[in-house]
Amino acid sequence: MSVRVLVLGPVSDDVRAALAALPGGAEIVATPDAHAALAVLAAAPPDLLVEGEHALGAALSASAFKGALAIEFARAMRYRHPLSLLVVGIDRETGIVSSHGEGSVHRLRESLSAMLRRSLRQIDLLAPLGSAELAVLLPETAASGARSVAERIRALAARVIVKSAPGGGRPSLPVKASVTVGVCDAPRDGVTTPEAFLETARAARRLGEDAGGDRTEVVTG
Repeated sequence: MSVRVLVLGPVSDDVRAALAALPGGAEIVATPDAHAALAVLAAAPPDLLVEGEHALGAALSASAFKGALAIEFARAMRYRHPLSLLVVGIDRETGIVSSHGEGSVHRLRESLSAMLRRSLRQIDLLAPLGSAELAVLLPETAASGARSVAERIRALAARVIVKSAPGGGRPSLPVKASVTVGVCDAPRDGVTTPEAFLETARAARRLGEDAGGDRTEVVTG
């Protein structure tokens, strides 16, 4: 099924063609500004709303991930197969933005993503969730195995260093950060939907960051 995406701003013909060629395709509706977008929203709400062509990749990746999450969660619940979900968050996002600029967090996340793609199994799924978050879905993996993956991710994150954008006449500086990983496994009591599965893993990540960050927080009980 095609995903309908409303983009605020222009979208090039090359990007439209590339997205149309994806499995299922993507219908792109571009509007010049927020005022024009209101008319589109009122007529036929899109599946996704993004600001600018540059945000299309992450938005479509996140949309595809949520679809895959729903399928894998249903399979785990039906056949009682183990499934684990990791939410990886860059610690102290606000402080990094204040010191090095907004682009620094994005570069950290993308550099970590590239590392993870080389270290995860072929059946594992990786996708951006927010400006400072990644999700990793681990089919056929119980909580103990997921914890090991989370610890490996934290070790990889410690090796990620990017350059800040220079500003105000200042040179670019090296930027690094720790990550906190929330881990939730399924099937488990009280987690009956893929949305609840994701939110439980996210809540574990927030709990770990509130406790000081740079740790793995596994949902228990």
